[in-house]
Amino acid sequence: MEEKKVTYTEDIEQSVIVVRHVPAQVCTECGNVWYSGTIAEQLEKLVDKFALSAGSEVSVINSAKLVA
Repeated sequence: MEEKKVTYTEDIEQSVIVVRHVPAQVCTECGNVWYSGTIAEQLEKLVDKFALSAGSEVSVINSAKLVA
């Protein structure tokens, strides 16, 4: 496992939400991605917030404020 910054995407109804630079653990053999409980909660809140206010088909969020 290796700590990396990844891009998280969520497809919700008519919108796609992209969150860039998300801290995650990535398997060096298979590439599977795991998020800590804290990061997963923060992603869920971000997605909920932007899903409700998104007026466009794609929203891109820089996650520099997410803390593991």
